[in-house]
This record gives sequence, structure tokens and C-alpha cells, in this order.
Amino acid sequence: MPRKMAANQYEHCLTAMAHLLRSVGESHWAKWIETDISQWRASRDTSHHLSAYGGMGSFNDVWICAANSHKVDPAREPWANTLFNWLKSICHYMAQHPSSSLSASQLSESVGFYDAPLAAFVGGDQAANDMRGFFGTDPKLQGWRCLQCGHSETSTRSIEGVIADTLIPSAVFRACENRTVVELVDEVLAAEPSEAPKLREQLTTLIRSSDSDLNDRDGWMRPCPSCGSDDTAVYRWILDPESQASFVPSDDNLPLKQKRA
Repeated sequence: MPRKMAANQYEHCLTAMAHLLRSVGESHWAKWIETDISQWRASRDTSHHLSAYGGMGSFNDVWICAANSHKVDPAREPWANTLFNWLKSICHYMAQHPSSSLSASQLSESVGFYDAPLAAFVGGDQAANDMRGFFGTDPKLQGWRCLQCGHSETSTRSIEGVIADTLIPSAVFRACENRTVVELVDEVLAAEPSEAPKLREQLTTLIRSSDSDLNDRDGWMRPCPSCGSDDTAVYRWILDPESQASFVPSDDNLPLKQKRA
């Protein structure tokens, strides 16, 4: 006998969002989402949900982390936030199309497979090429670089972010199609996907072959541990589009003052 599907895709995504927020102890926004659900059930109104986005102190400013008193293991923070951001993008899109019932591929096309915060507001192919992030090209690895000598570092946390950004979007789209996002929330908060260890090993190998150090420092890389300069900056890398065998700088970085020897 086929499994009975949830009545409405929009309502299911809101229910999953409320569950995620309750699970990490974000009570204010959980109550807000529960009001969204009540208004949808009572009058098919989505305006309350759409009013949550934009401006200081809005839904867009929520960051799930232990430092914000959320109930989340620090190691799971990249996963929880990636899930939150993509579910938020789907909720925003579905609030504009609340009667739609979309497949995973349709969600990928309509919501957009780029940066989650951008996807909610621009959507799909409306994102300009120079605005596209992780899923416009390849996942971006973030770290630090000295602009004087070229010394570079990244962290295991950044690696986790890349893994989450690689695996979570498709999982969210599939779960939304199948009305299993609530179950996905529990899975992501509890443990990493089975594909994660192999991808982690591959990324770590690529980073080491890219002449970049792994360092889980707290705060800004300053001074540079190699030359002592304070001229350091956040830096991003993508997989070499030709060889896929190392990370190379993305196009959105500050220029180096001199080439690394």
C-alpha cells in the first residue's frame, strides 16, 4: 500500500523548519514558523512567513551555533546551517507558490542550485554568473592567505562546510519531493551522510597537494605564521577546472602583493 503523502509541500517544509528550530533551541523563530503554519491552515495566507525575510534581526540573520546558545555540537554546525539555509530558501520559494507540488529536479531549477541565501530571493537561472556561489561552479573552500608572501591556511571546519554544501542541497530537494524533510532534519543533526568520509579524505588530500596548511586556529590568521606580516585576508579556492586535482584561487579574492616562491 503506498505511503500517504503530507497534504501540502509548503506546509510540510514549514513543519520541518519548525522542527529544526525547536531541535536546536531557537524558540523565537520556531514560534514564528508555527504561526505561519496556523495562518496557512486557517486562510491559506503566506504573508506572515514572507515578512520574516529582510532587514536587521530578520530570519536571514539566524546563525545556528553553540555560541548563540543553540543546542548543537560545534562539529555539526556547518551541517545544521547548510540544512537551515537551503530549507529556508525552499520555504521562501514555496510561500510564493504555496499550491505547487514540485519534483526534486523542478525545485533545483526553480529555487536555484547556487548560494542558499541568494536562491531564496533570485531563484533558478535568474542569478547572474558573477553572483553565483557554491553551485554556480564548484564548491568553494574558505580559509586565510597572507597577501605579502602567499602563505595559505584552511581548517577542518571549512572542509566540513564544503562537504555539507556538496551533499545537502540535493538531499533537501529530494526530501521535499518525498515529504521526508522532517526525517532529514533528524538525520543531519545526528550524524553525517555515508558519503561524507570518502569526500573528506579526497578534499584533505587535494588541500595538501595545493600547498595549503590545515590549521584550526580561532580567529583571524594574523600575523602570518610564515613571514610575520599583518597583511592577511579571507581567501577562497575552487577545484582546478581542468585537472580537478588541486585547489586554485577563485576569482573573488584580493590580489597577492608578490608571487609565492
